[in-house]
Amino acid sequence: MEQGLTLEMAKTTSPMRSIEQYKRGTEMTTRHMSSSHGTTSYFTSLYITGAARGIGRELAFGFSKLGAKVVCLDINEIGNRETATIIKQNGGTAADYKCDVTKKDQVKNVHKKVVQDLGPVDILINNAAIAWGYSYINPFEDQFIENLINVNLMGQFWMNREILPSMLERNSGHIVAISSMSSMFGIPGASAYMSSKCAINGMMECLESEIRYLNSNLRTTTILPYFVKTSPKITARLHSKLSEIPTEIAVDEMMKGILEERRVFSIPGLFLPIVSFVRLLPDDLQNVFNKITDIRITLDEYDLEIFKKYIRK
Repeated sequence: MEQGLTLEMAKTTSPMRSIEQYKRGTEMTTRHMSSSHGTTSYFTSLYITGAARGIGRELAFGFSKLGAKVVCLDINEIGNRETATIIKQNGGTAADYKCDVTKKDQVKNVHKKVVQDLGPVDILINNAAIAWGYSYINPFEDQFIENLINVNLMGQFWMNREILPSMLERNSGHIVAISSMSSMFGIPGASAYMSSKCAINGMMECLESEIRYLNSNLRTTTILPYFVKTSPKITARLHSKLSEIPTEIAVDEMMKGILEERRVFSIPGLFLPIVSFVRLLPDDLQNVFNKITDIRITLDEYDLEIFKKYIRK
């Protein structure tokens, strides 16, 4: 490993926020180094899709401070390059590559170039996603729905299928999927988004079962965060009696869970077991829970007009 994951590194200041907030994870970092699963470079190279902004950018900053060579992948070339530049200006190692994760040939070509430049990937974090969407019966958004499914679901499929063989050959690696707690319950006005996140959960379950069948040392992690306060543009349509999670808290918990190699977890941690329990209850009690939390997406004018045609008082 080129750089040690030390407490001194964890205390340094990131370009956007202090990595001091990540002190909770330093003990797990040390333990992670000592259980390298058959490789001395397990934590050397880390790919992050959707690294141009939001959660992807903050994960890139955080892991770079822990010694990782960060490969930033995004279709947003300007934002992606900015993420890598900030990391390098603060003493880290990073490279940026423009990549449309929905194009499997592009994913393949970018992976080949990255391996030539920096070597094989040790951790893949599938983060790229499009948020929200429209009602199930909105006839005007077919193209948006196709694009959302392609980015959120197929993007992870193509990345995993491209990188998995090299990990299996080395018997080492870690694949991380950013899903959503919204995959555990329905929200009016976001059917395509919820569908993509549900599919990610199933995809990762199958991937984990195949890895176990092969008796491989590879690890998988599926993260189900509640709604994260990343951008006013994204969260403006969200209505809920539960507060959104600040980005820095969500990213800290993600990093901690990845370093602990947890297979599935939610943010907040108790949310997944609570929602899983609620889903076992009779419909009337589930409806009570839904009314208490009151989680919904504000419908746009097209959806509202469509709903007027069908809604019953």
